[in-house]
Order: sequence, then structure tokens, then C-alpha cells
Amino acid sequence: TLILVVSLSMAATPLLFTFNERLLKPWLDSRAQPVFDRIDDPGTPVIIAGFGRVGQIIGRLLRIKHIPFTALEISQNQVDFVRKFGGKLYYGDASRLDLLRAAHIEQAKIFVLAVDDVEASLKIAETIKSNFPKVEIYARARNRHHAHMLMDLGVKIFVRETYLSSLRLAEQVLGGLGLDKAEVAASVAKFREYDEAALIRQHAIHHDETQLIQSVKDAAEELQSLFEADIASQSNSDEQRGQARQSG
Repeated sequence: TLILVVSLSMAATPLLFTFNERLLKPWLDSRAQPVFDRIDDPGTPVIIAGFGRVGQIIGRLLRIKHIPFTALEISQNQVDFVRKFGGKLYYGDASRLDLLRAAHIEQAKIFVLAVDDVEASLKIAETIKSNFPKVEIYARARNRHHAHMLMDLGVKIFVRETYLSSLRLAEQVLGGLGLDKAEVAASVAKFREYDEAALIRQHAIHHDETQLIQSVKDAAEELQSLFEADIASQSNSDEQRGQARQSG
């Protein structure tokens, strides 16, 4: 009995393997693959990938200006949530070439890359740059590192997602402490100008952690020196004006 069982098992193994590879596994894979929405709308000048906090605000402003757009979202929960409030968007993976073609990306002028996941964002950017180089990408960057990786792919227009809101809040904090409004605005503008220039400079070395860390330290010290020089210059100007008033 034991020899019979072993023999039958050995004989059945190749058949079971073939059944698994040719029939069972493809069937299970097909069930695991999400069924994305079919896009029947004509091409639009703007495609938005990622319809969360960032994508929705952009979409609302486009809608106000009566500019048509196509919105793609990979999260089924987010799709259901937005549709509950009357929003129109498609469930789909924007990194897939067939979906981008179905969205008529070749007719789009701008592709808004607003997805939250960094890896997915880079995959989508790479797909578009490789296949539709004439479509300009306007990207949401999670942080400096994400911005540098987008720049590696040739993305030129991006906004760090918390950067502008942080600058605005810092401006309000300084104002709340009683600093002159014009002085605060000038300080925030100088900080932004210097920081954005530093971001571009550091792109060339962002793959070298040692150089990047040193560059960040040097930039912080240089920025501090610039502000201290401005304070000294302002003090001298105030002193000269005071002396002029006294002599007058």
C-alpha cells in the first residue's frame, strides 16, 4: 500500500504542477487584480493623478474656471468617498500605460502628479517621461529627497507639500510676536529664495549622504549670516538716520 501511494503521488506531481501553473495560478491572479474603471470621456487639457487633499483643491479650482480635467485615483475607498459628494473621478493606476492612453494623455497639456506615495509618484513620472515627454508634469513632492528624485527623472515643476503652508504659518507666528509686518514678509521671502536655491544646488550631491549633510549645515550657517548681516545693516541705517535728525 505504501509503495502504491508513493508511486501515485510521484506520478501525479507533474500533473498537479502543470494544473497549478496553467490554470489555477492565472485564475487566482486574475481574481486578485483590481478591475479599474473604463474611461470613456474625451481628452482633457489636464490629468490629475491622486485625488486626495492636494488633487481635490486643484480640481475644484479648475472646475471653477470651467477647465475640464480627468482625475485618476488608485484608492477605491477614496473614489467611493469623493463620489458620495458628487465628484467625478476614475478608479485606476496612473502608472499603467494602457490607462494613461485610455485617458488620452497625448491630448493633455499638463499632468498633475499629486499621489501621496513616493514610490508610486516616481513610477508614474518615469512612465510619462519615457512615453509622453511633451506632457509637462506638475508634481507634489513629499519632501526634499522626493523633490530631488523627481528632478532626477526630469521633472522641473514641483511643490513640497507642506513648504508653503509652513512659511505662511511662520509668517503669522512672527507677526503674532509683534514684529513689523513688512519686515516679516521680507524675511520669509528671503528665506524662501535662499532655501529654494539651496535645494537646486544640493540636487547634484543628493546621492552622497556625507556631502549632502555637510551642504545642509553650511547652508544653515550661511543663511544665519545673511540675516545677521541684514540686522547689522538695518541698525547702522537707523543710527545714521538718528544722527541726521539730531544734526538737523
